[in-house]
Amino acid sequence: MADPPTAEPVLAQIAAAVQTTARGVSGGWWYVGWTAERLPAATTALEGLSEDTRRDLDAYHGARLAPRRLPYATLSPVAHVLTGSAIDFADTPYRRAEDQVMYTVIDATGQRRDVAVGEMAVLGAIVAAREPWQSHGGAPMGEMAVNAIPFYTLFTPLPGQRADHGLAMLFEATLPGGSNAPAFHAFVRHTIGRLLVLDESQPAASRKGYLEVAGRMAGTPPKGGVAGTLVWLRRAGLVDFDDPWLQTFRRRGQQTRGVLIRALRGLGMVEVDDALLDELSDPRPDYDVDRLELDQLFAMASEMYDVARRVIGG
Repeated sequence: MADPPTAEPVLAQIAAAVQTTARGVSGGWWYVGWTAERLPAATTALEGLSEDTRRDLDAYHGARLAPRRLPYATLSPVAHVLTGSAIDFADTPYRRAEDQVMYTVIDATGQRRDVAVGEMAVLGAIVAAREPWQSHGGAPMGEMAVNAIPFYTLFTPLPGQRADHGLAMLFEATLPGGSNAPAFHAFVRHTIGRLLVLDESQPAASRKGYLEVAGRMAGTPPKGGVAGTLVWLRRAGLVDFDDPWLQTFRRRGQQTRGVLIRALRGLGMVEVDDALLDELSDPRPDYDVDRLELDQLFAMASEMYDVARRVIGG
């Protein structure tokens, strides 16, 4: 009897191998990566790996690195295309709502679609992705020494889905044979940026606390803004101060500015409307996440995740 036909390889390039802790399949493995057609794919069978990906897997296991363990019995593999907007869900009198971030992805069939991921879920998934899969990348035998190539993959639950069903989001390498760290870095930066903008758009009493994290980790000296307004007021002859005083003022923070301007208005020294006073009193920091390296963004996501767990619960 002829041997049965062998299955076509599912993965031509592996991006992650993770172990599941889900009930009924605990201890099993999920392999995610790319097909030869550059579509995202996932399999639990070693037979679904090409010879190259099996060698990559053997090399990784040989390094004795601890595998990532995830609570998913099923996975939907997708490839990240772009990060969309953040969706603000209204809080109730009894519970803070979990906002969501929209992503455009390509699924295993090559279809482009949008998915929404909860803010706490995506922040936790970013923190969990800190340890990347490491590929030897088919290093040539003649090289004296080569570095393993890191690959970052995001595993996250989806709103409305079973707790043991996860999304595996893959990111393309910038160059063939290279790491996908630049693409993942951009994803993390954009995700954090969306959540910061959403938090900043809320009244002070409704904010979760992400801005305080941004102020500590990505704070930048103020450029213009309230200090610029004071310079304009001085030029208009409405208030008098010297430049050293202004430099001290810049370092005191916006809340102090608001108190001072209220006092000046009360003394009749300056005309400021209530809307500007509210802005001056608002303790929003100046921040710039674009300049942060990936390790710094991981640390920032970790602190924001702690804030989300404390405020939203879970």
